[in-house]
Amino acid sequence: MVKKWMVILSIAGLLLLSLFLFRRETPEKPVFENAGSRMAEMGRYLFFDNRLSYNNSKSCGSCHDPKFAFTDGYRKSTTANGENVKHNAPSLINIAFHNYFDWANPGVTTLEKQHERPLFNESPVELGAKGNEKLILSRIGSDPLYQRLFAQSFPLEKKPLNFSNIIRAIASFVSSLQSFNSPYDRFIKGDSNALSASSKAGMSLFFSNRLKCGSCHRPPLFTTANISKNADSIYFNTGLYNVANNNKYPGDDNGLFAYTNDPADDGKFKTPSLRNVSATAPYMHDGSINTLEEVIDMYRRGGRLVTTGPNAGDGSRNLLKNKAVSGFTLSSKERNDLLGFLFSLTDSSVFANPQFQNPFNISNK
Repeated sequence: MVKKWMVILSIAGLLLLSLFLFRRETPEKPVFENAGSRMAEMGRYLFFDNRLSYNNSKSCGSCHDPKFAFTDGYRKSTTANGENVKHNAPSLINIAFHNYFDWANPGVTTLEKQHERPLFNESPVELGAKGNEKLILSRIGSDPLYQRLFAQSFPLEKKPLNFSNIIRAIASFVSSLQSFNSPYDRFIKGDSNALSASSKAGMSLFFSNRLKCGSCHRPPLFTTANISKNADSIYFNTGLYNVANNNKYPGDDNGLFAYTNDPADDGKFKTPSLRNVSATAPYMHDGSINTLEEVIDMYRRGGRLVTTGPNAGDGSRNLLKNKAVSGFTLSSKERNDLLGFLFSLTDSSVFANPQFQNPFNISNK
């Protein structure tokens, strides 16, 4: 009986703590139009329109698909040229609340700035707009749909069709991709039945001092990217690599170090949100971990062990690794409980929300 009451009190205390964190850190609503506004609706068309790529082969939605919580299910997305981009496509759900948007570039602090890279990047070419601006604008401008939408969205401009307004419209749509109706959210709002007993136990583990998951994945967005504007609290080395056991990440993708030239920043990448994490495999900045079970096992041992290939090394021994990634023990039941909690962060309404879907009703893959 005493044990039963201890469990009840523990869960009650956890609920109060989570509610406190949720309310204290609930992000402010971005200053963008809501879903369904003229600007966001035009942005939705542009987001899913292959005509924004130089060869009509790709759209933003090719790498950020609603059915994968606006990721694409690949380790690294493919470009209009068929090359791989550098990083795994992150989910765009609630991204507008973040202060930093890129896996490793701390200079990207607005949605508009973030959208410049897929449009104009040259190494690798993504959508390939660079040098093809006139061609792409001609395609968009010849469509009566866009003629109407641009005139309605920018009524004070004589010539509203330009890339600045295209980016603004896409950013408006992306900012409307908001999701706060997962089982976890319903539990926090007072529905005690929204989480199973196993998920509640997993939540206790997640926020415990033993696992320390919540120190980097803080509610309500389960990241730190919305909480601080200090890059040192956003980008972390998690021990994913330790090439040749020399405290290095792969030289062609070494995170924040590429932008700061500070050796201490080698291997630091943005902490992603865990919302809808069950739908966004594969994981990590390079998509190198296939399942959530493998992610948990990596953190359990305090870093990943790569046994073969050019990146072989023991990440748990990387001296630049964040101190919170120190390893922990976990029983089979606890592992399942933790997985249950992570699954409870998925809001299934995201996948069917009509305001999030491809308005052309075709596959952009």
